[in-house]
Amino acid sequence: MDSSDNPTPAGARAGTSPRAFDWSLIPVSEGNEDSIVLQASRRMQREPALLFTTAYLLVSALGLWCSYWFYRGFGVSILDYLQASDFLVAGVRDPVYIGLLLLGMLLVLLVTWPETLRLRNPDTVARLIGRNRLWRLLLGRSVFTSWEATRMRPLTAMTVAVTLFMAVAAAGYVSQRGDDIRDRRAGDTVTVHLIGDATALPGQARLLGTSSAFVFLWWPAQRRAEAVPIAAVRRVQAAGVRRGAAPTPPARTAR
Repeated sequence: MDSSDNPTPAGARAGTSPRAFDWSLIPVSEGNEDSIVLQASRRMQREPALLFTTAYLLVSALGLWCSYWFYRGFGVSILDYLQASDFLVAGVRDPVYIGLLLLGMLLVLLVTWPETLRLRNPDTVARLIGRNRLWRLLLGRSVFTSWEATRMRPLTAMTVAVTLFMAVAAAGYVSQRGDDIRDRRAGDTVTVHLIGDATALPGQARLLGTSSAFVFLWWPAQRRAEAVPIAAVRRVQAAGVRRGAAPTPPARTAR
């Protein structure tokens, strides 16, 4: 039987099949060999101790940044009260920071997804762009979906973008928290007992936070922030639910 009677596609004769479209969000590392981020990550893989040191410095910087913007609204020069160990605790005390980091990474990946698709599927994307205007709008190169305008490698530019988002979002978050405590009576209400005093300090304060040596309070009545040394504090008592209040009985259903 002649082979010309049963023609087969060229790809099948060659033993190849069309390559599936790669929809992955993970950026392509090819062409980023001289990226600062890629070089740093490879060195950290060879030296794990460097990874922990870098993580410590980054978390410390985040704690310093957030503490500054939070206490700035209360007129407290927080840098004069903090010790080196307080910076790391401030960066991991609130789980919202982890959420902001993950959100920043997701947003950057989504914004640069067209660029990632172009790098992973160059031939297919070129055909789709030439097919209709919709694909051209979604996958076409622009200053909003490409890092060429930054003149940085994609991995480096993405890392810088996530860092900037994290810094702005964290500053906005802690500033809003401060506004809620200062202007909307939010926050934890506490009663402060000092060593040597028979009774608690008059009035109730809002607990702003603590460090290794100070307790930071906000007095709404006087609209005044105060840093009290921990050595002078006997007890900080949270305002609990009032005792003696009878529980509300469940409503009976009419028969």
